[in-house]
Amino acid sequence: MRKPSVIVSPPPPDTAVDTLPPLADAERAELQRQGAKSAARGEAADANPLRRRPNAPAHTGESQGSWLERHDAWQQGHDAQSDRNEGAQRDAADTHPRE
Repeated sequence: MRKPSVIVSPPPPDTAVDTLPPLADAERAELQRQGAKSAARGEAADANPLRRRPNAPAHTGESQGSWLERHDAWQQGHDAQSDRNEGAQRDAADTHPRE
């Protein structure tokens, strides 16, 4: 008995990251600013709105590479502000040691 042939479609093409137009400077700066504000409010890194399902590539239709650039820009802003927050806390602890 012959097995029925199965036709497997290739996955839909995705634009390679290196062929994407770069994220506009203004958009990158805005995403970094939003990430920094989130960190300044004390929100954890997982508060990144690009991690929410409605903002995921499967829902927005954008390529994985574009989404990743935007995600990373927000994360860079959050990380930079978190580092400043931690540095300020260390400085305060050094300036005012507990007795």
